[in-house]
Amino acid sequence: MTPTHHPRTWDLLLLLLLLCPAHAPGKEREEELEVLLEDVEEPEAMLEDDDEEGGDPLEITWGRPNTNTAYFDDDSPSNVTAIVGLKASLPCGVLNLAKKDQVSWIRQRDLHILTVGVSTYTSDDRFKVRHPAESNQWFLEISSVTFRDAGVYECQVSTSPKISLPVLLAVEVQKARIEGPAEVYIQNGSTIRLTCRVNTHADNVGAVVWFRDAHRLDYDSPRGGVSVEIEKTPSRTTSKLFITPALKADSGNYTCGPEFAEAASVLVHVVNGEESAAVQKARCPAVYSDPRVLGGCVLLLLLLWPHCR
Repeated sequence: MTPTHHPRTWDLLLLLLLLCPAHAPGKEREEELEVLLEDVEEPEAMLEDDDEEGGDPLEITWGRPNTNTAYFDDDSPSNVTAIVGLKASLPCGVLNLAKKDQVSWIRQRDLHILTVGVSTYTSDDRFKVRHPAESNQWFLEISSVTFRDAGVYECQVSTSPKISLPVLLAVEVQKARIEGPAEVYIQNGSTIRLTCRVNTHADNVGAVVWFRDAHRLDYDSPRGGVSVEIEKTPSRTTSKLFITPALKADSGNYTCGPEFAEAASVLVHVVNGEESAAVQKARCPAVYSDPRVLGGCVLLLLLLWPHCR
């Protein structure tokens, strides 16, 4: 008798084969994915913290212009971004300030009075007020900013009624990034080209220095052929490193180290043509058969097989 094939059963078998891969990612790849997931979760946690601290939208009590009482300058920003390790300057422009009125800065997180007039009322010596002579500005300055300094700071004037200007301080970290993969292979005799970018809100990221392993690159060394190009825009600093001709001795870990940003590194291998192919093949990520996945697929196939005959 000719065996009868049930189309629905064959459809299930085909679906099973598609859903049961022969190989699963290697352990190294799984660890990489776990690291990536941790990096994704961190910003979400930071956003939750911001929501808890931020609370209601910022409300400004401007005062009354064209009167005898003090009021805030319309040009005073309500948001300031600072970089970790650098100085933050929070402005507060007060117009028509009477001699009896005092300008104070208060940290909203713990309602701590930081300054009154030009005097500081905190043991943290990173905080101080700068009030240029004959100006309407009262700057709260924080040196060596940390992530914990982020939050709302309130500029208050002791008028009756009191007026207040909240300023939100956001703190970011500058990070360098070298374009391309974390490990590159360069043909012996060609040119090593590495491009490092630093995206930033700061006016200056400081000097960008290149290292090979633990040694700073000397652009004037007898070896020659080592040069750097620097490009700066309001939002980015780019440093391009060129080494020509590439020699075996140029292999190593190259680091782009901005003065005010986290460094980035790349591993460079200078190889001959035949060595490049052999090394890349040897370093291909290994895969392994997951016994649990394969065992489950085999069991389902055995269960479905009688229905296909």
